[in-house]
Amino acid sequence: MEQNKQFQNKVAVITGSGAGIGKSIALRLASSGCRGIVINDIDREKAEQTAEQIRSLGSEAKVVIADISTPEGAQQTIAAASQTWKRLDCLVNNAGICRRGNIWDEPEDQFLKTMYINLFSTFLCLKYSSQIMKKQKHGSIVNISSTAGITGGTMGPSYGATKGAIIALSKHSAKSLAKFNIRVNCVAPGYIDTKLMRDVFTDKKLQTERWGIVPLGRLGKPEEVAEAVMFLLSDKASFITGDVMLISGGRNS
Repeated sequence: MEQNKQFQNKVAVITGSGAGIGKSIALRLASSGCRGIVINDIDREKAEQTAEQIRSLGSEAKVVIADISTPEGAQQTIAAASQTWKRLDCLVNNAGICRRGNIWDEPEDQFLKTMYINLFSTFLCLKYSSQIMKKQKHGSIVNISSTAGITGGTMGPSYGATKGAIIALSKHSAKSLAKFNIRVNCVAPGYIDTKLMRDVFTDKKLQTERWGIVPLGRLGKPEEVAEAVMFLLSDKASFITGDVMLISGGRNS
């Protein structure tokens, strides 16, 4: 009940929230009394399903089908909150892609695509949301990075590079926006049981090898990432900004 009061009348934007971690965060916000949630995705069917579940939990939902790796798509997504509810309290930059590869064979266009979807979209949504939050003199932002952003990872050069850059961008934004009472933090999940993760590790032997190095002995759940994000978005984390929280089951190398 205490948490419900903290998010009552709040408005949030969650990018890439048609499925996986983004969807879990959106549903967790709805169950905690969030007034309105903008669901952004490029898959309309999945986005509408998330929105229906949000409404069934008593919150309002606005679906925005847009490519947030473009200025137009990012502006449209962020503006949907202020146009619909006249405010924006929380932003979670979750949208992202992952492709396996090596430094010697990753296609240049794949590297650039990953950079635009993972990193440039985060910059754009930070930029446009901060313009609204500055006027309000408050806001809380959580960017989804990865343990790969700390260790370099094993997925591919573009994934680790963009996730590391998201951490640096979060720290810079936290410093610049602190005077406006806007907090910016980052979470760095490890192996989380999502379709994205299983699509990357399709080989069963590789799954056993990679997932077996998690000290807690299992994959994380999207809901567990959502709980950490909820804490950082909430007033319980009111003195935390520019920080990175690992959600990795003990795996940090």
